[in-house]
Amino acid sequence: MSKEKKYGLIFTLIIFVGIGLSINFLFKQMDSKLTSIIIDDDSIKIMNSTYNIEDITDVELLNKVILSGGSGSNTPNTNNGYYKVNGDNFKSKVCIYNKVSPFIRLTTKDLVIVFNEDNSDKTNEIYNELIELTR
Repeated sequence: MSKEKKYGLIFTLIIFVGIGLSINFLFKQMDSKLTSIIIDDDSIKIMNSTYNIEDITDVELLNKVILSGGSGSNTPNTNNGYYKVNGDNFKSKVCIYNKVSPFIRLTTKDLVIVFNEDNSDKTNEIYNELIELTR
């Protein structure tokens, strides 16, 4: 094998390893992309979108979420996008850690949002706080 061919193969291998590491890094970034929920006295912030507490019409705690018919970023740990949730006929905005139950379904005048935190205790705290705020 000539030197040129040998160096060409090494260069190609280095490029493929670099691309593989970059893709792995991007998936890790998407997994950590979900941000914590922030609740103020009159609003809730979910993934950089703010919703007024007065616009909330229903808050529900879901033990299981089955997603279908949607689009967004799906990784082994998170789902972030618009999906049909549990067989609904409409698409909900979904920002979930898919291996952490429970989930909160928040219905506003214009949108349904399904979300959770990275552990169940935080999710339950947010649910209880939303129930108190929406009474």
